[in-house]
Amino acid sequence: MKNAKLNWVRLPIDSLENCRELGGYSTQVGEQTKWHSFLRSGDMSKLTQEDIFFLKEYGVKTVIDLRGEDEIETHKNPLADEDFCQYHNISFITQRVSDITLTTFDVTMGDFYIDLLEQKNDQVKRIFDVIDQAEEGCIVFHCAAGKDRTGVLAMLLLGLVGVEKKDIVSNYEVTYTNLESIQQIENQYKNISKEYMYSNRDYIIKVYDYIIHTYQSVDQYLMAKGVEQAVIDRVKERLIGLGEPVAL
Repeated sequence: MKNAKLNWVRLPIDSLENCRELGGYSTQVGEQTKWHSFLRSGDMSKLTQEDIFFLKEYGVKTVIDLRGEDEIETHKNPLADEDFCQYHNISFITQRVSDITLTTFDVTMGDFYIDLLEQKNDQVKRIFDVIDQAEEGCIVFHCAAGKDRTGVLAMLLLGLVGVEKKDIVSNYEVTYTNLESIQQIENQYKNISKEYMYSNRDYIIKVYDYIIHTYQSVDQYLMAKGVEQAVIDRVKERLIGLGEPVAL
């Protein structure tokens, strides 16, 4: 078993192709995002007991599942039944994912991401309230592939603490490289054009630029969605606070 107390860029868990840290990024004011604070991931339904133990040792205390009910019915996250962490399901999309059809380039993936952020609901506020109220420790958030809904939330968190745009983009771009299973079986998604499987930099740049152009900052976007300033400040502290050094 790999040492769970180390700082891993991509966690060495065979059942999780795309489980990665948000720690280690520099900010525009010379700080660094904390390790063992936030993990982004794809489908976690294949976790073994050994994998679950690794995540427990890594410090995971909170799980935020961004998927819809139809996805959870077929691919349940086993962490929902564990007592060392709190599990929250906050669907970051209002319609059934299995009903989504993306067969035309009239709507780009970047447009889809903007639609996620501008949904007429309180999902963004709920997500950040859960982060704010979460027990001290690591938060893992995930969707199905860990690319789209997860990628947008990762962008918000990194942007919130002043991580440079190019680092936010590179954090997103590596997703397709990690998703070997999607590369192998992408043709099964008949209702989704092949190009939408990629983590093309243009997709995340479009939504990032939209936020800056429309709201001037991630802070202002979150406040427009009902997230209180005090919550925003505490989430920032959770990601860039000094915390305790990891014991090896």
